[in-house]
Amino acid sequence: MLGIADWAKDLLLTRGALVESDEAEPGALRAMLPADLARTLDAGEWLSLRFGAGPGSDDEGDWLERLGRVLPADARVTGARLRRTAPVPSIDAAGAIERHLVIQNGVHRYIDSGPAYARYYFFHFAYTIESDETSFGAWTACLNGAAASLVTQPEALLRAVRDNLEHDPEFAGEPAAIERLFPIAARGAQPEILRAAAAAEHHANRRLARDSERVHSYYRDLLRQIDKRIVRKAADASAAENERSRAAATLLDRDAKLDDLLRKFSLQIRVEPGDVLTVSLPVVEIAARVIRKKAERNAKFHWNPALRMLEPPWCEACHAPAAPIFLCDDRVHFLCRACQDACPSCGRHYCRACHSKCKCELGSTRLPSTSE
Repeated sequence: MLGIADWAKDLLLTRGALVESDEAEPGALRAMLPADLARTLDAGEWLSLRFGAGPGSDDEGDWLERLGRVLPADARVTGARLRRTAPVPSIDAAGAIERHLVIQNGVHRYIDSGPAYARYYFFHFAYTIESDETSFGAWTACLNGAAASLVTQPEALLRAVRDNLEHDPEFAGEPAAIERLFPIAARGAQPEILRAAAAAEHHANRRLARDSERVHSYYRDLLRQIDKRIVRKAADASAAENERSRAAATLLDRDAKLDDLLRKFSLQIRVEPGDVLTVSLPVVEIAARVIRKKAERNAKFHWNPALRMLEPPWCEACHAPAAPIFLCDDRVHFLCRACQDACPSCGRHYCRACHSKCKCELGSTRLPSTSE
């Protein structure tokens, strides 16, 4: 997960600033800014920032607004290429897929391998988590469009190649590929952002429980006093009824206070898509035959030299990482565990890429006859 400090560092570097991070203090960075950038940010030539929850930390919201001034108004799609290319290292491709390609209900047969280039798409998302406090963050999803695979460590890949990237003047935008891959990237960003929000949710629930108990304690004492007065005034029906009315109003007031607390501590998450970076990187392309019972298909997998790992394909039903891979019986689709699970109604396993519903659900719907 890319934090605001890392994002700010990358942004300042792209605008000509000299930036260094403080490894001893995560979230802190120092920068020397060009004069025009300093004016845009309403800052001095020397800039020192520290983000986090500790005392003396800089306001993340304020700096997001300032840094946003140097960004284009709309998200951009940028093409990059390697400034210097190096030969793809030779690997034991057959051994690599034997060790790293895990198929739960089928087998694979190695065919061949060789060096290749694959276009990677880095989709950036900014998110805001609002409760009684507000926090900000960013998430990067990386897809390999050629191998239909997901990069599980996008920030690590970007760090590995960043210093060797330059603008690609021949990049044509690729709107069709961006349109096809964006929903997959957005779907993958959701669980990661929800995991990042888990800590904020925990703290909000803890503060909600604390303040709710205070409200309950306060009104419990008030209601106890009212009950005592009702007992004392039992002989006076009118006075006792007034106290009972006061008790009902007190309960309504308590419930309103608790509703206010729920609204105060409820979590709201806003996600906004950002820029897209595309870059062609060297890979080892491995061809293999994937077999499930009597069905089989040829597939290609990519070994990523920068990360030294075999990239997992995405599930062809929900596009989550298919690691390990489950295969369907008919078309040998690559599936994640959830998309090959048994139907909760009849217990039959079925492929969610082949069928939107189980046969038992389809059979329960009466089809209209030709005479109707």
